[in-house]
Amino acid sequence: AADIIKKAMIQAREAIRQQGLKSRMLLQVHDELVVEAPTSEMDIVKRLLQSAMENAVQLSVPLLVDIKQGKTWAETK
Repeated sequence: AADIIKKAMIQAREAIRQQGLKSRMLLQVHDELVVEAPTSEMDIVKRLLQSAMENAVQLSVPLLVDIKQGKTWAETK
């Protein structure tokens, strides 16, 4: 699991950089990523993160991602 999230983080960071976005990953906690993003970038960043996390590795079962947003991490729980 640790290797999967690391690979997803690398892919997500590269996708954000390639798009020229101002968003940035702030924190990783277990299998969660905390990202700071301007409201104008929210939809694209969600899609980039979901794609990176769900496609980090190919397994016999699908990796599914839940994405939540809020002004604070507590709001996402």
